[in-house]
Amino acid sequence: MNAKPEISAAQAEPIMKSMEEEISNSVRGDRLTDRLARLKPQADAVGELGESIGQLIQKVGASSIAEIEKLISDLQAARNYLKAEGDRIQQEMTRYAHLSDTASASVKIITESLGQWRKGNDTVHSAPSIAPRSDAA
Repeated sequence: MNAKPEISAAQAEPIMKSMEEEISNSVRGDRLTDRLARLKPQADAVGELGESIGQLIQKVGASSIAEIEKLISDLQAARNYLKAEGDRIQQEMTRYAHLSDTASASVKIITESLGQWRKGNDTVHSAPSIAPRSDAA
């Protein structure tokens, strides 16, 4: 005899839910496994791509860094030159100021000396001249 046990709808509902959950979890698990399997080569490719991009950036950056270091050394050399020139110009200005002061003092001394000579000359010309007498016998 074929006797099939009959299950009521109320009894079948929790069993059906349980089976649906197991199927859903199984499908989700398979999807997750598939996704991870598909992502692993992509992750490896991304890792390799990241490494190659990193190497490219290092190569490009190395030349840029070398150029920046060269510019820095050129700027330091220019700064040293300008500082030396500034010091030289300051010394020249000091020498010029001293020379100017000396020249002014010399001109003052010469002017005073000429003034004294003029006064001396004026007193000699203003004094009555004594002429020799002609009646001396």
